[in-house]
Amino acid sequence: MIHCEVLEVVEPHRLSYSWDSGGENTTIIWTLQENKDGTVHQHLDQTGFNKVQALGGAKYGWTSMCGQLEKVLVEL
Repeated sequence: MIHCEVLEVVEPHRLSYSWDSGGENTTIIWTLQENKDGTVHQHLDQTGFNKVQALGGAKYGWTSMCGQLEKVLVEL
């Protein structure tokens, strides 16, 4: 089970929440910035890892999920 708590919302630019899973209590921050050409730059930062293995798992998971995000957004 994953426990989360929203820490900050600044619409439409920033979302921050805690993510407690497998003994790792991390903070995730999503930021969006509109570029001059109308595209949007998305940045994801997850901090607070204690275990190298957990960090590696998160990198793999986020890389996969962010790759799928573009496909979902195109369909909206």
